[in-house]
Amino acid sequence: MSNPNNGDIKIDGKKEAALLLSALDSEHREKILLGIAAQDPELAIKLRKGLFNFNQVLALESIELQKVIRAHPTSLFALSLRGLEPDLKTKLFSKLGERQARALEEEIQSIGPSKLSDVKLAQEKITEQARELHEKGEIHLA
Repeated sequence: MSNPNNGDIKIDGKKEAALLLSALDSEHREKILLGIAAQDPELAIKLRKGLFNFNQVLALESIELQKVIRAHPTSLFALSLRGLEPDLKTKLFSKLGERQARALEEEIQSIGPSKLSDVKLAQEKITEQARELHEKGEIHLA
């Protein structure tokens, strides 16, 4: 626990644990997560979610990004991109074919206003699928 009056730094233990776990090879990471899940299943789920985030999905190489996109309906992927910063969107679209980028942009425009909670949920679904593809060795998340 930190005390701001004495110069202590507040640390997010779950975030730090996820960072440490992400540095391990998948075999050791999985053994540790299984051990944690035996004691605290909810914590294990939170740590798994903390291992990968949506920005890592967006940073995938073109071929790997295509695998993630194909695993979801275009409408879900489009929803996950609502409110994305223009420079990130431009970078993402540069990894897609022209036709696919145009179709995705049209889908984003057709969605209209969306609740932030819906956007976050779409991002979580896509990130979870990417994690599963990573665990199967089909893509490599940084």
